[in-house]
Amino acid sequence: MTGSSPPGPGDRVGRFLDLTQPGTGARPRAFRLAGILTILAWFPLFGLAVAEGVAWGGAVQVPFVRDFLPYGQLLVAIPALVLGEIAARRRLGLAMTELRRSGIVAPDDRKLLEAVLECATRLGGGGIVNAAVLVVALSATVLSLVEARTWLTGGWQVTENGLTLPGWWYLFVSLPVMRFLALRWLWRGLVWAWVLWRVAHLRLIPRPMHPDRSGGLAFLGETQVAFSVLVFVFGIQLSCLAADAVVFRGADLMAYRGHFVAFLLTSVAILLLPLLTFAPKLVRAREEQLVILSGHGNRGAEHLGDRLASGGWGSAAAENEISGLADFGALYENARLMRPLPMDMRDVTMLVVAAGVPFVPLVFLVMPAGEVLRTLARLLV
Repeated sequence: MTGSSPPGPGDRVGRFLDLTQPGTGARPRAFRLAGILTILAWFPLFGLAVAEGVAWGGAVQVPFVRDFLPYGQLLVAIPALVLGEIAARRRLGLAMTELRRSGIVAPDDRKLLEAVLECATRLGGGGIVNAAVLVVALSATVLSLVEARTWLTGGWQVTENGLTLPGWWYLFVSLPVMRFLALRWLWRGLVWAWVLWRVAHLRLIPRPMHPDRSGGLAFLGETQVAFSVLVFVFGIQLSCLAADAVVFRGADLMAYRGHFVAFLLTSVAILLLPLLTFAPKLVRAREEQLVILSGHGNRGAEHLGDRLASGGWGSAAAENEISGLADFGALYENARLMRPLPMDMRDVTMLVVAAGVPFVPLVFLVMPAGEVLRTLARLLV
């Protein structure tokens, strides 16, 4: 698009939302955007629900102020999606820089790497991408409207007279805002997964003795953790739906155990899956390095044994060889413990926590708060 061309809808949306670009003021702009979108999505709902008489009381089965889902979607998910972009942009930028300068990719494939990263940069944002995501979000709203009477009946959104005023706002403003932000995250995650897949199929030079025990690729696992925000947001919605079912339909919370476990395992597996493409090359590099190190270790140990056997105890040369062999042992141990996946347990734990935290408040639906706190205190002690 030339400078004289008028900006399209996608460009305007992108300019409005692109508050996390590097530079001064990125964080305040992101907080400001999170506040604007949250106010736009939630507070008119409250005012319209009060005006319609469905905010509280017994006019509907699920009054607005007692419905868990809007709180989770609009007061938690929207700010999390906006503010999470600060860390995600920074981590993705650092990962791309490290891929370029680390030397992990063989020199013959550096041009291919650069082409992949440039393509990912173009695909990751811009007016066309924002416009496409906006169209998908609005299309989902149209589909929701078709089925609104089925999945919203009994709540504050739909009465026997049809959609309420807050129901219209929820379907055409609040949900599209949240969906747009979530779909942007999902698209960015798919683009990054494609980058990882392409990089894994280039000629790589892993370094099994690297102290990160991931062949020098641990930064990729740390970057993957940035996408745990999306897992957290989906978990919040699932948790709120379960809470509504328990409170308003008398459902048994324990009946949802399988759903919660499946969500946790599936979420973590999806985020780990792109990194699995590196496993064959990391395993092969570790095995080859261990064979080389084992040969050097045998020769070093044999040489030191001969020196000690010939009465070299206490000599400076023997001391140096002993020290060198000990240092060599540390390198061998790093290679032996190199993980087949460029991610450590801390990263995996952060993914599990992001997927599991949204379900913690559900405990208060089946246990008194005092009992929950006493149980936590006993566990901590």
